[in-house]
Amino acid sequence: MNELAASGALAGLLAKPDTASAMAAAIEDTIQEPGAGNAAAFWGSFLAAPVHERGLLHKTQPGTDADRQVNFLHFDSNKGLRYADQIDPSELPDYPGDVAVSMTVGGIRLSTADRAKFEELQSAQLRIDMLQGQQMYGMIDPLAWMALAAIFPDQGGKLPPLQNLSFDPSSTANNMQKIVLPGGYGHVAVNVSMVHKASAFWTVINTLVTDASHLAPVLGLPAISVTALTGFSKLYGVLANRSTFLFQARPQAAYATQSAREKASSTIGMNLPQGDYVLVPQSHTDDLKPYLDKMKLANGYMVPKDASTADSTYETAEKAQPDISYITMHMSVSPLMQIGEPQNGGTSSGSGGGSSSSSSKKKSTTSGSKTTETTSKPETNTKPE
Repeated sequence: MNELAASGALAGLLAKPDTASAMAAAIEDTIQEPGAGNAAAFWGSFLAAPVHERGLLHKTQPGTDADRQVNFLHFDSNKGLRYADQIDPSELPDYPGDVAVSMTVGGIRLSTADRAKFEELQSAQLRIDMLQGQQMYGMIDPLAWMALAAIFPDQGGKLPPLQNLSFDPSSTANNMQKIVLPGGYGHVAVNVSMVHKASAFWTVINTLVTDASHLAPVLGLPAISVTALTGFSKLYGVLANRSTFLFQARPQAAYATQSAREKASSTIGMNLPQGDYVLVPQSHTDDLKPYLDKMKLANGYMVPKDASTADSTYETAEKAQPDISYITMHMSVSPLMQIGEPQNGGTSSGSGGGSSSSSSKKKSTTSGSKTTETTSKPETNTKPE
């Protein structure tokens, strides 16, 4: 709690008295009935280094549901759907330094069995985490970004229509609009869990959501330290202990550039170039295999390649085979100039010092009715270049 308060993350949660009361009730409820679920164990060890890491499964970690571990697949119009570990490093952008990453959720589709679970429990939470793989600019801790959204049923108690299940993480206070990954290396995790209605945490989420008709932003943590995110995750796990996971993943190593992949001393980790991704639980991957070369993405959902354009994309996706749960995401990657990087062509004037950047050298100052441009050129040179 102290770590969370220091990060400023409690401000959004405790802004309203009813939310604070609901949180207190949730903690009291969990303490009275320990061991009611595995979420506390999972989130309590969310950022802990695994004892043995191999592929995408971390079976030795507390609270792990192996069937719900997330597999990343990349979609390309030419190469179709393929697992992220099949992406060659040469397909990554050749950016030499830091990069900025942003992501959006195109859609969420649940299988018939998972929809039945959702309709029984009446809510779900989508949480996206992105962590820097290394510290930047001499900071003690790498930074982390987190976005949380809630899914509530429609008036009929059903999962909302597919067209209402997209989500832009930057909508949570713009916290994930530009994620900085030093050296192009980071960790990503996407989780979807359903909290039991008997839990007081359901009330907490309810008080934070003003629009319960679709996937609604709940909370965003903007560029906090990994230590602070650890504290938040432990609290989150205590509050949402009685949960059922649909998608479960601890932070997985991700490489966004060729240089980041080359510098890695481990073969573990995913190559994540810019583009579209499909996230599938482990228990549904076998059902998807026969369809890998038969599907395409349209409006954030998988549909057959030969699907009629006259039909609704969302109706086609809902009825399409295989009947599996998945999430689609789009990730963009762009180069980022490092803070403090020397500017080319800089010349210091006698009184200005040598620390001004090229942008400051073109700054104008106004004195009376005249405007003077701050440059190091002689005053006699009045002709524009």
